[in-house]
Amino acid sequence: MSDDVYDRLREAIVTGELRPGERLRDHELADALGTSKTPVRHALDRLAELGLVDMQRNRFTRVAPIDLDDVRDAIALFGDVWIGSVRYATPLMGDDDVTYLSELLEDMTSAVDASDVAAFSAALRTIAVAYARIEGNATRSNVIEFLGPQIRRFSAQARGDFDFAALRSATAGIGLAMTQRDAVGTRAALITLFDTVLPAVIDRAEERSRHVDVPPADV
Repeated sequence: MSDDVYDRLREAIVTGELRPGERLRDHELADALGTSKTPVRHALDRLAELGLVDMQRNRFTRVAPIDLDDVRDAIALFGDVWIGSVRYATPLMGDDDVTYLSELLEDMTSAVDASDVAAFSAALRTIAVAYARIEGNATRSNVIEFLGPQIRRFSAQARGDFDFAALRSATAGIGLAMTQRDAVGTRAALITLFDTVLPAVIDRAEERSRHVDVPPADV
C-alpha cells in the first residue's frame, strides 16, 4: 500500500497535477487515495528525499518548487553516470544488447520526432539504465532511477523550451556510435547532449521565468 501511494503521489507531482507550493495534508490525501494516513506519511518522507516535497515538521508539507540549480545538478549527474557506464559496458555488448539498445533508441527518436517530451525523457532513462545493466552496475541504475522524477518534473513544465532539432541531432549521434560499439564516439555524443543541448533547455526555462516574474511597466 505504501509503495502504491508513493507511486501515485510521485506521478501527480511529476506531471503537475499537484503543483509547486501546493499544501499536502495527510488526512486529505488519505481520503482521496482511499487509505490510512500511515502509508501517506511514509510516501511523503520518501518524496522529500527525492526533493519533490518540502517538509517542516509540525508546520507544513508542500510540493517543493522546481529549483533550476537542482535540475542542472541532476542532469549533470545523470550524464556523468551514463557516460561513465559507456566505457565499461561497450566492450561487454553482444549482438542482442546492440539490437535491444537500437530498439530503445528508435523509441527515443520517435519521441523526438513527435515532440513528446515525456516519452523522450522516459526513453533516455531506459537506455541509460540498460547500459548500467550491461555493465552489471546496480549502483548506476539506482542513481539514474533516483534522479528520474526530478528531471521528468522539470521536463513536463518546460515542454516549450526544448530544441527538438538539437535533440534529433544528438540522438542520431548517439545511435550511430552505439551501433558501431564506438565507446569514444558514444561518450562524445552524450557529452554534447548533457553539456550543451539539455543545459540550454534549462537556460531557456530560466529566461522565460524571468520575463514571467517581471511586473508590467506602468503606463
